[in-house]
Amino acid sequence: MPTGRFILRFRGSGPIPAKDVEHLRSLPDVNIIDSTARMLLVDAPQDKLKAFINLTPEWIMSEERTIPLPDPRPRIHQDFDKEK
Repeated sequence: MPTGRFILRFRGSGPIPAKDVEHLRSLPDVNIIDSTARMLLVDAPQDKLKAFINLTPEWIMSEERTIPLPDPRPRIHQDFDKEK
């Protein structure tokens, strides 16, 4: 199964249960990269995370998506020397 970065969001009430975080940390090949009060950024095989989601229905999973930022230094694309 492919490995990638996934966002796990806790939809239950209250903060993320510590037992769920410890369960994820105990899984082989699962690395928690970052966390907030309601979400975890995880690098792991997709099948292991799907198995975790099936056991804990108050969690949802989505694949991390990145958006390329535009170049903050715009450039002139026209060569003005050739027009003379």
